[in-house]
Order: sequence, then C-alpha cells, then structure tokens
Amino acid sequence: MDPGASEAHPPGRAPRDRRYRLARIALLGPLLLAIAMGCQRQPPRLILAVNPWPGFSYFALAKAGAHYDSRRLNLDLRIFADMGGSMQAYVSGRAQAIATTTIDVVTICGLAPERCPVIVYVIDESRGADQLLARKGVQGVEGLVGRPIAVERGSLAPYLLARAFETKGLPAPSPSQLRFLPASSWAAALREGRVAAVVSYPPRSEMLLRSQPLQTLFTSRQLPYEILDVLAVEPEFLHVHPEAVQALVKGWQKVRAEESQQQATVRQEMASHLGLGSTMAPAMGSGIRYPGLQEQYELLNPLQNNLPPLLEKIRQVLYANRVIPANTPLPATVDSIARDLARGE
Repeated sequence: MDPGASEAHPPGRAPRDRRYRLARIALLGPLLLAIAMGCQRQPPRLILAVNPWPGFSYFALAKAGAHYDSRRLNLDLRIFADMGGSMQAYVSGRAQAIATTTIDVVTICGLAPERCPVIVYVIDESRGADQLLARKGVQGVEGLVGRPIAVERGSLAPYLLARAFETKGLPAPSPSQLRFLPASSWAAALREGRVAAVVSYPPRSEMLLRSQPLQTLFTSRQLPYEILDVLAVEPEFLHVHPEAVQALVKGWQKVRAEESQQQATVRQEMASHLGLGSTMAPAMGSGIRYPGLQEQYELLNPLQNNLPPLLEKIRQVLYANRVIPANTPLPATVDSIARDLARGE
C-alpha cells in the first residue's frame, strides 16, 4: 500500500464525513420545512379603525377576551377620538377596515373614490342614540336657526342636523353655524352659552345629560332604518383575506352572544372600555338595535336591493350640503360573510 495514499485518506474517514453531512441534512430538512410552514401560516394583519361607540366596543372586548381565531386574524385595533379620526385613517391607507356609519362610508367614497370600501356587515342601527341636545330655553329645532352648534369631525353630525332641520321645513344649518370643538370642551361650551346645542351619542351624550340640564330636540329614532353602523373593508383585502374578515365578525358575535347570557358583566366591561362609571353600564344598549342574521342578508344581498336606496339618499343629502361631489360612487355591499356565519362556518 502506498504510504501517501494511506495518509491522505485515513481508512473510514470519507464514509463517515458523508454520513455526517447526510445526517445534518436529515435533521435540517424538517426544521427548514417547519420554519417555512410557520411563515406561511402567519395570519394576516388587519388594522381596524373605530371611534368610541357601544356597538364598536364589542371588537375591543373580543380582543381582550381572545375571541378571535389567531390562526386566521391578527387584529390591530386603532381607537380614535372621533369619527373624523377613524375616517381619515382609512382614507390615508393607515387602516384596511373601518367601523363607522353608512354616512361616513359614503363620504369616504366621495373624498377618496379609489379607497371606496365594501360594506360586509351591519353592526347596528341607531334608534335614538344619536341626539341633538340643546340648552334649556331653546325653542325646538326652529330655535337653532342661525345659532352655533357644536359637532365633531365627520359627516354624521351635519347629516343629522340637515335631516332634523328638513323635518321642520328649514334649510340645513350654514357651515358658519358649526363649531368643530373637541368633545372634552362641549360641556363647558354649552354651560357658558358659546354654543346653543350639540350633536352627540353615547358615551358622550350620557356624560353631557348628567353634567347639566339639557333638552333633546331630535334623535335618530325619528329616522328609522336610516343611520346604520357598518363594517367596511378594502376591496383588495377582502378579496385576498376573506377568512380574516369572517374571523373579525365572528369574534364580535361571540361577545354579543356572551352578553345575552351575562348582560350585566358584559355591559360593565363595555362601560369600563368607554371610560364610563359603573352606574352608566345599564344604559349601554339604549337607543341601539342590532340586526339579526336574516336582516343582514336582506340588507347586504345585492339582489335584495335594500341598502343601496338608503346609500343613495345619503349621497343626495351629503351632496346637497356640499360634503361630497356629484360623481361620488356608492360603496358595494356583499353578503358572503353574513351567509357563511349563518351556516356556522
């Protein structure tokens, strides 16, 4: 045997090296596959913009109670001080979904047609919760003609005012009457007489009514089936991740179901989330109606054509008050999420 050959290739070394490399590959293969599969299974991140409102609180309570399917949804819930803040977040692309009124959804389509969302679920109907509150001594809606009114950013307040004045045969308040003040300053502005009235809703309306003597001049109860709160989503996100949107609504529904069994507990949690005292918890459901699954289908199914006429009416009022342009598109509606949830999927 050649001594050099023996020295360069010690007996058994080459086979051992090959076995070692093969063993490493055998160990790394499943590990790399597991990492790859783990990356693929990451749930889509959905940024949802909301403002303080009882019907939207269920999203926060569902997140706190781990009611969302973490395999299908990674929810990033953004809570803004008012509707204007949540609307701007969606318009600017900082949120892929928004919970707001149909009025603000139509406004979004006017401000940013390329961001016009799809309505996938009707969260609730305001049946008296949205209110026009005035100082004592104001003689009805007619007594507000030419007088300053406090409102928050967004389209709901101007819309409610326009409809309230319309019912009395009056033209809508002029823009010079509107005072866009932070909600925290409304009580003082009313008390000091800097404004004669305010458009508000829970939880702020509850705080105002307890802070001083006010009278209710008009509420959404006088506009049945007109002021709806909805979940609206980017069309592209809905197309790519329908399972995430379904998981979002399903989590919301779980808290609603919990409330039917433990109303006092859930409403106390809701009041706490909204920054209210325990004495206000029982009033959390006042003036708000929640549609059932059959009504969801009737409202959202395009063939039923129940929601589009309402959206068209909203478009006309907003256009007449110079909030949106004449060529504003209307948001589409889909009933697929509601249908899947009704089947228990």
